[in-house]
Amino acid sequence: MTAKTLVSELRLRPRRTGLSVSVHVLAIGIALIPIMPVVWVMFTALKDRARAIADPLTPPSELHWENFLEAWNVGKFGGYFVNSVVVAIPTVIIIVVFAMLAAYALARMNFRGKDALFILFMVGLTIPMSVLIIPLFYEMRDLNLLSTPWALILPQVAKQLPFAILLLYSFIRELPGEILDAALIDGCNRRQLLTRIVTPLSTPAMVTLIVFSFMWSWNNFLLPVILIHEDAARTLPVGLNHFRGRYVTDVPMMMAGATITYLPVLLIYLIFQRQFIRGISAGALK
Repeated sequence: MTAKTLVSELRLRPRRTGLSVSVHVLAIGIALIPIMPVVWVMFTALKDRARAIADPLTPPSELHWENFLEAWNVGKFGGYFVNSVVVAIPTVIIIVVFAMLAAYALARMNFRGKDALFILFMVGLTIPMSVLIIPLFYEMRDLNLLSTPWALILPQVAKQLPFAILLLYSFIRELPGEILDAALIDGCNRRQLLTRIVTPLSTPAMVTLIVFSFMWSWNNFLLPVILIHEDAARTLPVGLNHFRGRYVTDVPMMMAGATITYLPVLLIYLIFQRQFIRGISAGALK
C-alpha cells in the first residue's frame, strides 16, 4: 500500500465510522417502535389508577402487582386463560401432525391426483374466514358444539392447514434427496423415513409453524365472539373485550388484562426465536 493510498484510507475512515454509527442509531430507533407500546402497557399495568391517569407516560414509582391478581380473579382472566390454552394447544398439535403427513406425501410420494390435491389445499388460502362464519355457525349449532372448545378447534385447524401444508411442503421438497435415498437403501420404510429422517430435519419449519399456529389461535377473536355464548367458555381476546366494557375507568386493571393476554405469545416467540428465524429464512437460503 502506497503512502497516498494510506492517506486516502485514513481520510475515509471517519466518514465510514460516522455512517456506521448513524445506521446503528437508526436501526435501534426502528426496533424501539414496536417495543414501546409493549413497555407502556406493562408500565401502566403496574401503576395505581390515579398515577396512570395523571402521568401515563412515565415509569411507575411503585409496583402494584395486585392489579394482575385482581384481573386474574375479579376479571376472570384465570378462566379465560385456561380456555385459551385448552383451545390453542390441541389446535397446534393437530395442525402440525396433519400438515406434516400431508406435506410429506405431497412432496416425496408419487400417487394419482397429487397435483390436484395440492391445488385443492391451496384454494383454502384464498377463502377468508368472514365468508365462512355464517354457515359455520349453523353447522356448529347442528352439531351441538356451540360454546365448546371444539367449536373453535375444528374451524381453526381447517383454516390454518393450507398454510401449514404449504410451509412444510416447501421445506420438505428442498431436503437433500441423497439423504432420503440413503435411508431407503439402508432399510427404512416410508413411516421410518418420515419419523426418523424427515421430521428431525424439518424442525426449523415445524417450530415456525408452531409459533404461527399458536399466535393465530391464541389471538383469534372472530370465531370465539360468534361461536362462544357462555362467559365460562370465553377465551382471552373475547374476555378482554368484555372486561374493557366493565372496567373502562380502571386503566391499570385493563392493562394488566392486556398483559396477561399477550404475554404467552411473546414468551413462545422468545423461546423459539432462533428456530423461528431459521425456519423463515430456510426457503430463501435454499
